[in-house]
Amino acid sequence: MNNSVLILKVLFSFVLGVFSHIVVAQNCTSQASDFNFITKSKQQGLLRFENEHNHQHFNYKALLPFKDYLGYAHQHINKANPRASMPCSVITATYQQLVTQGKRKPRPAIADLIAPFELTHPNSNKVALLIHGLTDSPFTYHDLAQVYYQQGYTVRTILLPGHGSAASALLNIEVNQWQQAIKYGIKRSIQDFDEVILAGYSTGAALLIDYATKQSLSPKIKALMFYSPATEPHNKRGWLAKWIDAIPFVNWIDKDADVDFAKYESFPLNAAAASYDAMSLASVSSLNKRPALKLPIFSVLSDIDTTIDTRATLKLLSVLHKGNSKKYKPLDTLVLYGNTDILPVNFASDYTVKNPQCTTPQCKNIHGMSHIAVVNSPQNPHYGIDATYRNCGSFINDESLYKTCKTTKSPQLGERTSANLKRYPALQRLTYNPHFTELKMQINTFIKNVEQLKTTTR
Repeated sequence: MNNSVLILKVLFSFVLGVFSHIVVAQNCTSQASDFNFITKSKQQGLLRFENEHNHQHFNYKALLPFKDYLGYAHQHINKANPRASMPCSVITATYQQLVTQGKRKPRPAIADLIAPFELTHPNSNKVALLIHGLTDSPFTYHDLAQVYYQQGYTVRTILLPGHGSAASALLNIEVNQWQQAIKYGIKRSIQDFDEVILAGYSTGAALLIDYATKQSLSPKIKALMFYSPATEPHNKRGWLAKWIDAIPFVNWIDKDADVDFAKYESFPLNAAAASYDAMSLASVSSLNKRPALKLPIFSVLSDIDTTIDTRATLKLLSVLHKGNSKKYKPLDTLVLYGNTDILPVNFASDYTVKNPQCTTPQCKNIHGMSHIAVVNSPQNPHYGIDATYRNCGSFINDESLYKTCKTTKSPQLGERTSANLKRYPALQRLTYNPHFTELKMQINTFIKNVEQLKTTTR
């Protein structure tokens, strides 16, 4: 073999290798498992900043048709999200239905998966409006949407301002922008449907509690449903975030790789400050100054949630239940994962408490339910058992443990408590709910009880 042929072969191999890496990097699932790309993205902030674009704001006060809002949100994501057009073959049952209804294309890009949606139930006069949490997107509800749809509800989701693009979009966000968005979603749904269920995850739940306790509610609103509701931060120094954020050039709590297409992994100080403001609006002290809420309430939470203070949540739920009417109190339901010893001594004795138990070998290998796991099915193609994505943000400052968490063939899964991190140094934060099938039945029972109450009180 002469030198020129050898040189050509070497060059060809080099080009092929580079091309292969580019191809891999152009897929959302391969990015999530490419540790070299993950490391580079974390170090250089490749996915941390949204595209430069002309910011166009939706006129929430005009109560425009919901299809106009969906079009605006999708267009915004396409302009602002640096990976909006990246192919992402994460096909959920909800996505398949949206394709069938002509609302999505068969082969999704990231924008198609994280944009707000309306899953239309034929001839339905009922809607479930679902509000996601901080750093999340409407993809949060792709699994739960099926539960509501199967109960005869059209399902709508809202994209909270500052979401759907990149974590830098939260650097200047304020809680009143979130309030405007959910107010639009609620009023528009009341206008379009005869019956409305409102559901919120984490910060989305705090925003709903604030909205529902500030004013007289439309009789069309039939129930509130909360998933890992944000009440007080687990970190009791959360109130400091806004003051630290005021220091010039100090903007971030965490700088991660952001390879999770559906949720920001990097976390600005201002996001923590805005979330703290939302929780303060829905605090027990705030609620004590407002009229009691008169609606059935369904809540799901974990005893060892390391994002939200579960004890504070239980106290808030107890206050809401105490002020509820005799008609609705029997319907108030709490699904509590973990140890029921966390229930306060004075927690209402007439509260319906469900405490799912682990009954499978797979479940017994999970070390507690995490804050982010509650809403996702084990079959979720992005967050489920067989997904390529791994949540390893606990170790962003420890390169060795971060790599182990991202690459080990036998990851340990659970909530990132100090005890778990000490026992399992490279713990992967659990991203799916092993009790999801049971949760579906609990949701169905609650909704049926709400609807049965409606028919008996006419």
